[in-house]
Amino acid sequence: MSKIIVKQNIEKDAWNWWSACNKISYGTDWKQRIDEKIRSKLVGKTRKQAFRFLVPFLKNLYKKENIIQKKKEIQNIFNQHQEEIFFRMRKVTGKKIYRKDFVCYLTTFPRAPYFYSHGYVWLPMIWPRETYVRTFIHELLHFQTYAYWQTRCLKKLTSYEFEDLKEALTIVLNEEFIDLIIWPDKGYKIHKSLRNKLLKFWRVNRNFEKLINHGVTIIVNQKTT
Repeated sequence: MSKIIVKQNIEKDAWNWWSACNKISYGTDWKQRIDEKIRSKLVGKTRKQAFRFLVPFLKNLYKKENIIQKKKEIQNIFNQHQEEIFFRMRKVTGKKIYRKDFVCYLTTFPRAPYFYSHGYVWLPMIWPRETYVRTFIHELLHFQTYAYWQTRCLKKLTSYEFEDLKEALTIVLNEEFIDLIIWPDKGYKIHKSLRNKLLKFWRVNRNFEKLINHGVTIIVNQKTT
């Protein structure tokens, strides 16, 4: 069975702070989510410059947040739920989980990026505990989509269009995982229309491969009208 491993890595946390403050994705300006005084030390800085500030800053923050205890608590949460998470994801996507182990790196920045190729998810420990499982499941659906459908989708979609589709597909989590994710997956505002169309299709068909095909058709048709 696949496993979820929770880890602490100050450099990976620092990278999330620095990257988030120098990037806008899907219309979200991440740097607006932190204090302006901290923001000014990261925006427009090189990684090296940012890390000179971030490493000591984060060490102090870790003491305040008791990150060692937090790591244990979060690992226990995943130990309790991982079997059900993977079982249900296999059922929803109709595919086996594409890798054996996943790593959740604790982060103190309110953004949860990921690296599909390594099975990494950044988990904001400063968010309420109700968000931990939801965040991982959200990214796991992305990972399954990459693993089994990206190559096929890119025959008809641009990489940007595929990313939009991948994000919109998480609307199914509210139908199939709501008892685990607790709070609904809202997605990005720019994908609201596509998410609503996908949800309508899912409620009738409940077949993930057909759902993806339907999403591709919607996007292609939008380009030709």
